Amino acid sequence: METTNKRPIEILVKSTGIRLKQFTASDSEAIFELIDRNRSHLSQFGDTTAEKYKTIESVEESISNPKNPDRLRFGIWDNGVLVGSVNLTPDDDDKTKGEIGYYLGAEFTGKGYMIKAVTTLTEFAFKNLGYKEIYGKAHKDNIGSQKVLLKSGFIENGLTNEDLIFTLRLN
Repeated sequence: METTNKRPIEILVKSTGIRLKQFTASDSEAIFELIDRNRSHLSQFGDTTAEKYKTIESVEESISNPKNPDRLRFGIWDNGVLVGSVNLTPDDDDKTKGEIGYYLGAEFTGKGYMIKAVTTLTEFAFKNLGYKEIYGKAHKDNIGSQKVLLKSGFIENGLTNEDLIFTLRLN
């Protein structure tokens, strides 16, 4: 999927002022600023987000020429402020399965943003994109991320290396 030639997907989160908007190059500055002021927060538990995006140009490049063009990457916006990101990557072997991933600025944790974003994106993927199963990984020590997945309806069903695996299946 090329985001440069198509209108970005935008999903309003039910009964809130929050919206998920697929990243475009015009979001690069907001993305970089969020990452830049949260580098230590985003480097916890082996996450590489802060390491991958050291400059605004690296953010722009990742949006214009994504490594995986099938991954849907959304900003989580609250009244015009970028608070985090949530993405969905289809499985290489089975396009009805995908992995959800996310990050949130430290100043926005504990406010329910990520639970709303994960729940909204999984519902959208099941209803509109043909997904039948979505899984997420959370480092065994990242209790906050584990709680997001559990409160979003995912069920813990395994451990790989340092990550717990959580799955949500379409009924």
